[in-house]
Amino acid sequence: MPRVPIEDLDDPRIAVYRSIKATNQTRNLDQFVVEGEKLVERLIASRFPLASILVTDKHEPRLTVSIAEDVPRYVVPFQLIHELVGYSFHRGVLASGFRLPSPRIEDLIHPAAARVRLVICPKISNPDNLGVIARISDVFGIDAILAGPSCPDFLSRRVLRVSMGSALRVPLIVADDLGATADWLVERRSVALLAAVAVPGAEAFDALPTPPKWALILGNEDEGVEAEWTARAHRSITIPMATASGSLNVSVAAGILLYHLSKVPHEPRR
Repeated sequence: MPRVPIEDLDDPRIAVYRSIKATNQTRNLDQFVVEGEKLVERLIASRFPLASILVTDKHEPRLTVSIAEDVPRYVVPFQLIHELVGYSFHRGVLASGFRLPSPRIEDLIHPAAARVRLVICPKISNPDNLGVIARISDVFGIDAILAGPSCPDFLSRRVLRVSMGSALRVPLIVADDLGATADWLVERRSVALLAAVAVPGAEAFDALPTPPKWALILGNEDEGVEAEWTARAHRSITIPMATASGSLNVSVAAGILLYHLSKVPHEPRR
């Protein structure tokens, strides 16, 4: 790979790495950024093409990732990296990848599939929660996460960091009309919609016979699952609690529910 020393932080070739904390809203950019060697490795192993590597001169001798010869390696003096990225940065290496279109749900969920496991996030607000949900979904072999357009960018720095790169592995579909997509899953793929709620009268999650095809609907951090989604769901399920604390953090609830729903042995994602 071509080694390119960088002395001027205004160099346009490293613009994608500039002030990345302040410019975390990357949804409309054609590239995204990951930080740290572990995430760089996971980007290289993912379906997303690698655009470039940026490494400090202090870390460069320890860089072990294998990179194609045509991918530029920008080398920045260590004392300038904090000014470039906009925060105190000690991981030594970043990389940028090219965005790709989201997969189509029609292509992802085959009509003959005997088992379907999905997560639906209509209005998750916190990128940390979305990152944790992506990581949990990866661990439990979820087929895809479907999100509404107001959810955080799946390829934002924060989601990628918290998910430890799982957002690069789990298929992530952003649907402008998520309700119509859910209806299609019910009508064309016989998927049962399960709304995770914290209200009296909902079914205890561990008393539920798990259907072979399901999609777990997770609500907004403040408001929970909206009425239109509980009306659409086949069942509303809850986690019984011993105290009157009200509810769990959405990512904690996702971990409990997805563990239970995914206990049936499954084929690993390839």
